[in-house]
Amino acid sequence: MHPQHAQALAARRVGETVTVDGTPLCVRSVAHDDRDRLSRLFARLSPQSIRLRYFSPIRQLPDAQLTRFIDVDHKCHELLVALSGDEIIAEARYDGVCGTGEAEIAMTVEDTWQHRGIGVRLARRLMVLAAERGFNRFVASILPENKAALGLVRELAPSVSVRWDSGTYVATIPLASAS
Repeated sequence: MHPQHAQALAARRVGETVTVDGTPLCVRSVAHDDRDRLSRLFARLSPQSIRLRYFSPIRQLPDAQLTRFIDVDHKCHELLVALSGDEIIAEARYDGVCGTGEAEIAMTVEDTWQHRGIGVRLARRLMVLAAERGFNRFVASILPENKAALGLVRELAPSVSVRWDSGTYVATIPLASAS
């Protein structure tokens, strides 16, 4: 392995520490050994949080979804996690097709950690990474009752474009506002 590649992998694994309400959290890219942590995060979500995130009342994440979450290339697909101790309390991901300029963004924040700024921090970091990797916009599908997500996209980019499409809002977030 090339030394620079090894350093980049080590940096992704170590991450950075952010403080939320006096609690230190580690924010880093997902790792293959995060599968069980992601599954436990999902198990701690309320039915309402699950429905707002997955648009469905699913009881557990299918293995294929967990595999998709942890098997990212850190270019066209990325997933960041925030950990309190050894537990993932939030995740934010983008999925795109390299070269198209557009990627879908989605995130989950554990109920007890919601409305504390974690989602905004993860999304901003994800925006910077995506912009560095050639993307120029995120697209998010949001259920109409998810006022928190609608507020988050407006906080991320006041110039966000939001349109109604088949029962959901579709927000187009320019990454030029990433900072």
